[in-house]
Amino acid sequence: MQNILHENDLFLNAFKYAPIGIALVDLDGKWLKVNPSLCKLLGYTEQEFEARSFQDITNPEDLQIDLNYVQSMLAGKMTSYQIEKRYIHKQGHVVWTLLSVSLVHHQDGTPKYFISQIVDISKIKLAEKEISDLNDKNKNILDNISDAFYSLDEEWRFVYMNKEAEKHLGKKNEELKGKLLWQEVPKLDKTVYGSYFRNSLNQKTKVQFEEYMPASEESDEKWIETHIYPTKEGLSVYFHDVTMRKLTEEKLKGSEAWFRMLADYSTDMITRYTPKGKCTYASPVCRTLLGFQPEELIGSWGDSLLHPDDSPRISSIYKDIVSSQQINTFSFRVRKKDGSYIWFETTCQTILDKRGRISEIIAVSRDITERKVSELKMQEANDLLMRLSMTDGLTGIANRRCFDETLEREWGVAARYGQPISLLLCDIDFFKSYNDTYGHQGGDACLQLVAHSLKRSLKRPNDLAARYGGEEFSIVLPNTNKNGASKVAETIKQWVQDLQIPHLTSKVSSFVTISIGTATLVPSAQSSINKLIECTDKSLYLAKQGGRNKVVSYE
Repeated sequence: MQNILHENDLFLNAFKYAPIGIALVDLDGKWLKVNPSLCKLLGYTEQEFEARSFQDITNPEDLQIDLNYVQSMLAGKMTSYQIEKRYIHKQGHVVWTLLSVSLVHHQDGTPKYFISQIVDISKIKLAEKEISDLNDKNKNILDNISDAFYSLDEEWRFVYMNKEAEKHLGKKNEELKGKLLWQEVPKLDKTVYGSYFRNSLNQKTKVQFEEYMPASEESDEKWIETHIYPTKEGLSVYFHDVTMRKLTEEKLKGSEAWFRMLADYSTDMITRYTPKGKCTYASPVCRTLLGFQPEELIGSWGDSLLHPDDSPRISSIYKDIVSSQQINTFSFRVRKKDGSYIWFETTCQTILDKRGRISEIIAVSRDITERKVSELKMQEANDLLMRLSMTDGLTGIANRRCFDETLEREWGVAARYGQPISLLLCDIDFFKSYNDTYGHQGGDACLQLVAHSLKRSLKRPNDLAARYGGEEFSIVLPNTNKNGASKVAETIKQWVQDLQIPHLTSKVSSFVTISIGTATLVPSAQSSINKLIECTDKSLYLAKQGGRNKVVSYE
């Protein structure tokens, strides 16, 4: 067997020092020779490998697929294959790998032995499962909350909506995804409510409003309350029916007797305050909601149970209510008798005496703790959806959309402060022949390793590594001059070489290499983003024409 390895010193070095597992396997599946990386990956010594066959340590569920490929190779139907496969580690746990197998022949054309390359993809498979589980979990949360919810991007396109929103809008999520809000709900654009959406997006502020819906053949009259939250990528919108609350508000304008009856039997907590904020009445439901008896609250000040973080804001709102004499709805945290906090949503109405002066303020409060928790979960889910829309699914780094938006934003910053901005374009050398040799799954694994190396080389929070397309990657370096860009590029080139990913069909190295073009501009009236990209592309072309595996900076 040693004669096989000594046939080629280059192969011997690649075999021994390769960062991935490599093995020679005889035609019956016996391990003839394994490298140190494979021993480390699966936990067996070289002697323990030689006493076994690959069938002995293959996960039973994957064995038949592997054997079918082996038979096809021995029958001359193929010369190599690649699969995702699970091995049994010496300690008993499963190791996910990307297995690439080639058949070596004698000079007379008869099969000699197999060469297997084994790459650990356990972390990638775990990440795939975590993302899948998280997406399912968040979608389940959104689909089961009682409020209708949908999200929009900055171009007013629908990104996602839950089942409750589908009922209200009369269309499925798949039908609306990517469609424009103004085209799908044209009447919204012709009302004042449309301006609320625009103000929220343009001013990055939360907006809340109520809309009266007249009775129709399909439903009774109702009031809908809408909350709009600006996000990094657009808007999150949820809405729900508040008809019962509005009816309660109307009833508060009636007689004292009616008020008492309503207050005593309402599931919402009703309180009355002097203009200065002292409680004069609390409805019986305060026992259930807060654990206090009504008499324990009467005579206390309205801000005595507020959460310290909410107190300044609510005090300001209360002053506005007194001065404007308008109905106002707001939410805050209130302390229960046991010391814990719950979320209240309160609507306040001023009551005037015969002289037109405020005699008291009536507040209707309800427990919205569950809704607040749902809002947080909705926001987290929406943030995840937005992040996924800006991430390349294969490599896990930024995608082309994220690159375009980042470059435009950083170009604007550079123009404002007169700073240089640098761009790098990177191309994996002879990647087509790599795919032809190792298969598309091998190519995918190569792209993932290179992408990780690019991202790891960036040290500043505003630097961005993105997949530009195919085997091309891009690096945006804000406030970086030509020398700085060149140093980053040289570091990336070296780190990719240090990965030592075997590339037996490369014309410049036995390992995967990368060519990089760089360009640096200070934004001005004579320059543009397209000019920066064009200059960087020319540098990359010169790096490839000049022999590849090198860095060229635009002059």
